[in-house]
Amino acid sequence: MIEPTKEAWQPILERKLPVLLHLLGWGIYATLVFYGNFARMSPGSFFLHYGLAFAMHAGSFYLNYLYLVPSSLPKYSIARFLAANLLAAVLMASCVILLEGRLAPGNHMIRRILGGDLLPLMTRISNYIVFAVLGLFIRLSVDWYGKLRKEKEAENEHLKSELALLKGQINPHFLFNSLNNLYALSLRQAPETPTVILRISEMMRYLLYETNAGSVPLEKEIDMVRTYVAMNELRSKSGEDSRLEVSGNLQAVMIQPLLLLPLIENVFKHGTSPMKIAIRLDGPVLSIHTENKIRAAGPEDSGGFGIANLQRRLALLYRNAHELTFSQEQDTFVADLTIKLNSQGHD
Repeated sequence: MIEPTKEAWQPILERKLPVLLHLLGWGIYATLVFYGNFARMSPGSFFLHYGLAFAMHAGSFYLNYLYLVPSSLPKYSIARFLAANLLAAVLMASCVILLEGRLAPGNHMIRRILGGDLLPLMTRISNYIVFAVLGLFIRLSVDWYGKLRKEKEAENEHLKSELALLKGQINPHFLFNSLNNLYALSLRQAPETPTVILRISEMMRYLLYETNAGSVPLEKEIDMVRTYVAMNELRSKSGEDSRLEVSGNLQAVMIQPLLLLPLIENVFKHGTSPMKIAIRLDGPVLSIHTENKIRAAGPEDSGGFGIANLQRRLALLYRNAHELTFSQEQDTFVADLTIKLNSQGHD
């Protein structure tokens, strides 16, 4: 379906997941450093050297991840972004070398640099660059994913709004057709008018109270169809010429509401007897087949408003998982709809 309902724990997990991933990444980094270097150094020298290195690596990463990439890079030129990183690299590397030279007895890195050997400085600057690039890559990836997610959420909200509008159009459309039927009955003062009003009341109750959920049991949707067919049989007094067949195990099967009604309405609105409606569930595939004799004026090829509404809803709800066809065989109009119910959703 378009968007699954979030469980209560999902927002909490989404907020905590980035922190957990950062902790996992740095934990792996610390583990690799420990097992690769701790055995060949004294504990004091190890923790001093790699503690300072870790501080510089984390500073390089988060300077880019939290500030330079999201704040400075969009505002300033790439040259200014690179210059800021180069300055930060020289400052951080110099601070680490000075601290380690002061705190570690016998450390000669400051003397080596003053003597012209820049290898210790360049090594730390290169380490800064590695973690700066890592921060840049991860931040751009996170921002790109966040942008895609926001676009997807906006698209889903748009589709939900459109679906709500389409479903909301069904009720007035059905009521309009039902009032026309009642008007026709009242003109000839038909005795079955009270029964037809009762049938309409039952269907309106279903439309108002049962279809607000995202999906409804298929059994209830077919009960709605049965009620609608029975009402039209009373109205037209031609029940002996219309036939409704339902087959398959309908229990525990869900469907988007009001997908069957437009096809059934089309049979009685644009056709005449004999009429046939066959609904079959074969595994996950629901098939609806309708046949009706064409009236003298002929049915509308598109099926009118109700069918246009149905086609759009099917395109939104069961994209690439449905097929709706119309055909005419001499004086018979045929409609066939198949839906793969467990494939609802959109790309």
